[in-house]
Amino acid sequence: MFIALKTFEYYSLVTGGHAVIANHFYLYYFVLTGIHLLHVCIGMAVLTFLLTQTRRHELGPTRMAVVEGGACFWHLVDLLWIVLFPLLYLVS
Repeated sequence: MFIALKTFEYYSLVTGGHAVIANHFYLYYFVLTGIHLLHVCIGMAVLTFLLTQTRRHELGPTRMAVVEGGACFWHLVDLLWIVLFPLLYLVS
């Protein structure tokens, strides 16, 4: 849903004359929401991969380590966003 919403929103902004080069607000808006969009796309791919791994009948130690590593990475990225957003709002 977020991917579809951002695609529609980016199209509406660019066709309305609010491109990245319009001013600093739109530059930061496109960069920060674009990074978040990239994060969502990569996260969906990682979660889909983890789902396919856990659906297998045999879940050996190596495959279990991959699943746990993916889950730890996902939570580490969440922690980064929890720190990043308040930092951006407090700095301004």
